[in-house]
Amino acid sequence: MKRSFIVILLVIFAMTAFAGVEWRTQTETVAKAKGQSNTIVMQVYASNGNVKQVFESVADENEMFQKDSYWLFKAVDSTLYLVNPAEKTYSRLPMNALMQMTGVVGKLIKIKIKNPVINNEKLGTATVLGYPCLHSKQLMEYDMEVKVVFIKTKSHEKIEKEIWSTAKFKGMAEMAEAFRFRDFKTGMEDLDNLIEEQIKADAELGFPLKMITVNTSIDKKGNAKETSRQTMEVLSAGSKTFPVSFFEIPAGYEEKPMGFGGEEE
Repeated sequence: MKRSFIVILLVIFAMTAFAGVEWRTQTETVAKAKGQSNTIVMQVYASNGNVKQVFESVADENEMFQKDSYWLFKAVDSTLYLVNPAEKTYSRLPMNALMQMTGVVGKLIKIKIKNPVINNEKLGTATVLGYPCLHSKQLMEYDMEVKVVFIKTKSHEKIEKEIWSTAKFKGMAEMAEAFRFRDFKTGMEDLDNLIEEQIKADAELGFPLKMITVNTSIDKKGNAKETSRQTMEVLSAGSKTFPVSFFEIPAGYEEKPMGFGGEEE
């Protein structure tokens, strides 16, 4: 009788929970552009295409990144939400509004990307957090022309990445393509194509446990300037079982528009 009761409990639990993965990361960005430098620590949970990113600490908070708030991507509707437990509110990230804003900006700013090249170089193997990793370098280069009204600038851009990635952690599989390739289109064809190629190149390397990204801009005179340096490091990673409600917006939370381009209905 006791054994039957345990079996019944296990069946009920299986119906109200599902397996997935979790990992904790720290990302430090040092950039020349104002407001682009930051250090963010977040806990990420993923299962069956659902992804929850909880911001544990944010050095420079803004509307998108606030301590104890989280991003929630729901696979069922392919929608990304920004949730604020302190205010008991949530916002749908207005991709359409952002695209419309980019379209307006695009009338003033023209960006052309030419001669894009992406190369991956294998450096060997390593162990990170107990996972066997491929240690590699990725170099993406392209020529960029930016025209703002009557002012035109040209530069050669380099994005260098040193990556420690593994195929043994199921992070990529649990996030699913709906999240990893979600549509953040700028409306500028050359730039969108470049972003798409970059995302695909990253995905082929496996799940990154550590990544150092350096962006360098070289002007037409050959002068090189490092514009940003970002270090992302996974601090812990493992499996986790989630209740079905884990990837739902809590009852009673009110929807509010974002502060950039959102409109109240």
